Amino acid sequence: MPDDDTLCGWGNEAKVAYFLANADVIVPRRAEQINLLTQLLPYPPDAALSVLDLGAGFGAVTEQILEHYRRATVTCVDGSQAMVAHAAQRLRKYGERVKILKADLAEPSWLGIVKPFTRSSSGGDKDEGAVFDAAVSAIAIHHLTHQRKRELDREIFQLLAPGGIFLNNDVVATPPALKARFEMLNLAAIQEQERVQRGIARTSEQIQAEMREQLRLAGDRHQSHIAPLSDQLAWLSEAGFKSVDCYWRYLDLAIFGGVRVGRG
Repeated sequence: MPDDDTLCGWGNEAKVAYFLANADVIVPRRAEQINLLTQLLPYPPDAALSVLDLGAGFGAVTEQILEHYRRATVTCVDGSQAMVAHAAQRLRKYGERVKILKADLAEPSWLGIVKPFTRSSSGGDKDEGAVFDAAVSAIAIHHLTHQRKRELDREIFQLLAPGGIFLNNDVVATPPALKARFEMLNLAAIQEQERVQRGIARTSEQIQAEMREQLRLAGDRHQSHIAPLSDQLAWLSEAGFKSVDCYWRYLDLAIFGGVRVGRG
């Protein structure tokens, strides 16, 4: 698959179906990450939050947020039509508390699709000063080029209200000297999750073969643009975020972000 597939295979319905069926197994500590992503939002459970979920997929993070913050509304953005369809079905029960928009984060034009659906800092429904209280993303931004990641950080910053937080739960580059060790530990985590959740035990070779096929469907772009955590923290600071830090990490998975403290 060529590098110009900005969705990294997520337009492929078979790949989407595989992820829906296996996400809780193939992503180490996935439930822990989604729960912490929700808990890190610095607001009380009764806050009427406006949240932006970037690369929302089939809606797992959005669902967790809507369940925890019962007055929250979430705007979901994803570039995959298949994912958008699954999210619409999963989140239908939340009615007007959720909006699902199809837009590719690889293109700055996603902003034009999102802005008409946001509230404004002056309290209106539509305004160029539209703001969110929080933006979140889970396992979605890593395949963008480094330059596009930097641009996206700035775009997100402009959409946040003062005090708004951006939390990115994503894949980060593995330290080269520990690559083999990280791979071994990731495989062990997948094996354990599969044993606990499904009662089966596959060899590491079987799991590796399955992962290679999924990476083939994702294309070259998926692996070629994964950035070191230190670079991504620096880009957030460049965009204007404060209190930039990594809040959680396990091997090559991390939750990091920052806060917009004022109208920069």
